[in-house]
Amino acid sequence: MPVTIDSRAHGGWRTASLTLGAMSVLVPAAFFTYMRVEFLHPNPSRDAEFCGMPLLGAIMLCFAVCFALSLFAGITGILSYLQLTAPRPLPRRLELIAVGSPAMAVFVIALAVAVLE
Repeated sequence: MPVTIDSRAHGGWRTASLTLGAMSVLVPAAFFTYMRVEFLHPNPSRDAEFCGMPLLGAIMLCFAVCFALSLFAGITGILSYLQLTAPRPLPRRLELIAVGSPAMAVFVIALAVAVLE
């Protein structure tokens, strides 16, 4: 099958979707790891006690970033998926589930927290 401009355009949305999907997990995880190391191992010269509120804020920020990036990954994946011809392959559907699952997980966690409060 020859590569045309049209097929490369579909690949652009798919590449953006997969990139955003990977970023939705890796960026918040790296940020939270960095913040956790900074908060749990404070500078001894400051002689300050540990407070968990900044760490809680970092967790909430990570959840928000994960949700937003995964949501955008799902939207771009859907745009790419809808541009395919009628017999759409099953692996592409599974890709959509994979890039959208972090957003769904964060939504379920937020809903559970709201209900249990």
